Amino acid sequence: MTDGPPIYPEGTSPGVPEPPQGFDWAQISYVIGGYGWKARFIDEEGYILTGEGRQYNLANPELSSKPHWVAYDGKEHSRKPYVCGSCHTTGWQQTGADGPHQNGLPGIHGTWQEPGVTCEACHGPSADHAAAPSQVLPTTAENCGGCHSRGDVTQIDAKNGLIRHHEQYEALLASPHQTLACGTCHDPHQSTKYQQGGFKGTDKTCETCHADVAIKLPDKKDADCQSCHMPNAVTSALSKTIAYDGGEVRMGDIRAHIHRITLDPDWRMFTDDGKFVRVDSQKRAYLTLDYVCMSCHTDKSIEWAREAAARVH
Repeated sequence: MTDGPPIYPEGTSPGVPEPPQGFDWAQISYVIGGYGWKARFIDEEGYILTGEGRQYNLANPELSSKPHWVAYDGKEHSRKPYVCGSCHTTGWQQTGADGPHQNGLPGIHGTWQEPGVTCEACHGPSADHAAAPSQVLPTTAENCGGCHSRGDVTQIDAKNGLIRHHEQYEALLASPHQTLACGTCHDPHQSTKYQQGGFKGTDKTCETCHADVAIKLPDKKDADCQSCHMPNAVTSALSKTIAYDGGEVRMGDIRAHIHRITLDPDWRMFTDDGKFVRVDSQKRAYLTLDYVCMSCHTDKSIEWAREAAARVH
């Protein structure tokens, strides 16, 4: 529980400088997030604050965005129960309005063993391991998809022209890398932000299997595998619309995990209703060239991108 502004590890988040308008820190029980993209706030009774100015978005240099307050939900209520503990706490037990409630706060519809994502959130209960470290080992089986997914894992949820956040597992299943473990590319103990080393690097991941694939364009500048195969087509907190010659495309604040790029001029990345990423008969998803190319090459057209992309490798 907070007694003041949340404190983050050195070298990570710049933090949240002030509580939501109309509150002081003594009235805020917990802060949700604040590391990489955004922060939301739980009041003295355990409810998440909603409405205008209730979400704090961190700065994002890629989107040229400074820190700022935005609205969060609030269409029906000025606050709502906290039921997010399965992914944001350790040892979460979902209950309901009748409780029991964490710390006796009626707005928290569940209890946890520890706030935040700690070791046992991934490695499981480890009291036996602590009692006999060499005899009882905690699990090392990956369970990333438990949190980095939403609903039906055969569908990649989308909204407003971008993939929704925590869809990485679904995207991976629809990608050419569906058989790879998340740990192939990620160090789960490090953040992918703030140069913490969460992504192992193209030389230790992509080039391990694709050593014979080269970027053949002479003027590739700072482009690497991620630049094209993992564009910012996902949003957590921030997004913007980028105009290019002949059209416009949305750019989010998280990289997509679909990897497969199509040059098919008739393929549309999202379903007609915009709620999901489109997949083919074999459940394969594709990145289209507007998301791959046009957020950088704003003075060019899709036709140019299609010709240039065919020559990249």
